[in-house]
Amino acid sequence: METKKKCSKNPRKYAQKLRFLAGLLLAMLVFTGCTTGDDEALSKQEHAMTSDSSEASQTSSEDTQTEVASKVIVTPAASSTDWNLVLVNRENLLAAEIVMEFYLTESGYPVDSRIRDPYLALLEAGKAAGMDFTMISGYRSIEQQQANYDVNYQNYLAAGLSEEEARAKTEEYIALPNASEHTTGLAVDITSTALANQAGSSGLFPDLENYPEGLWLKENAPKFGFILRYPKAKEAITGINFEPWHFRYVGVENALYMTENNLTLEEYVAILKQNEALGAGGQ
Repeated sequence: METKKKCSKNPRKYAQKLRFLAGLLLAMLVFTGCTTGDDEALSKQEHAMTSDSSEASQTSSEDTQTEVASKVIVTPAASSTDWNLVLVNRENLLAAEIVMEFYLTESGYPVDSRIRDPYLALLEAGKAAGMDFTMISGYRSIEQQQANYDVNYQNYLAAGLSEEEARAKTEEYIALPNASEHTTGLAVDITSTALANQAGSSGLFPDLENYPEGLWLKENAPKFGFILRYPKAKEAITGINFEPWHFRYVGVENALYMTENNLTLEEYVAILKQNEALGAGGQ
């Protein structure tokens, strides 16, 4: 019989194989650890970049808001398109008549019915203060304004002025037909009854500002929503010479704000439009 030989293990080779396997396992562990560490580091880096980007975006947004806020001028809660702030002048001509309901004043002149109550309150307050006011002009249609312009222009021509001189002289106080505030129904010419009688047919008394009635109107009209529309030292802005009798309804808050800040309607509307362009209405 043949006898089978038993395979005995070589201790040295076996030890080498164990060391190889142990080394391989260690290498795998090290590689896995490095990979995990790299992933964690990358994740942290990406998170940091995202946070930085978010913070930068927020800072930029806050800076923009601060810059915009610094340009916004605080005003009453008003819009440049409000009915009582309609701007009519040589740069803002009326394309057609404004449709409105009229109120016929005690002097026989019509005005926009929406200013009836503040107008009557103004007269009543003046009466209580010992003033006797009368209206010498209210609403005028474009056609009436054209006739008014033509009469004054022809009078200056008759006085010997050239056409250019007559036109310039007329426009010192008379607005162009499509550029008259009187066509809005929101403008009133008010003076003392006695002074109006002294002034003759026009009723316009140039020195009204130095009389009690003129002083009272200038100080108190804003409390009822009326501003002195064509003040002194603002002719370059309004395009019309100083008129101490011409008052325009803009609403109480607007009138008080404009008077306190020495603003014409042109300047006030420009501020409102600037605020609106910045995304901010009346503050």
